[in-house]
Amino acid sequence: MSRAARNLRKTLDAVAINNEAAAIAVMRAADRIGDELLRQQLFNVVRRMNQDAAELRVAREKVSGTGAWMA
Repeated sequence: MSRAARNLRKTLDAVAINNEAAAIAVMRAADRIGDELLRQQLFNVVRRMNQDAAELRVAREKVSGTGAWMA
C-alpha cells in the first residue's frame, strides 16, 4: 500500500472518529433541550453524522482493499 493510501486511510479514520464524537456531543445537548422541534432537528443531525462516519469507514476499506481507484 502506498504512502498516499495510508495517509488517506488515516484521514478517513480521523474524520469518522471526529464525526462520531461530535454526534455524541450533539445528542447530549439535544437531550437537554425543551424545544421538541429543535430536539428532533438535532437528532436528525446526529443520524446524518453517524451515517457519514459509516460511509467514511466504507471508503477507508475500499482504499485498503484496492488502491486502483486512486491511480
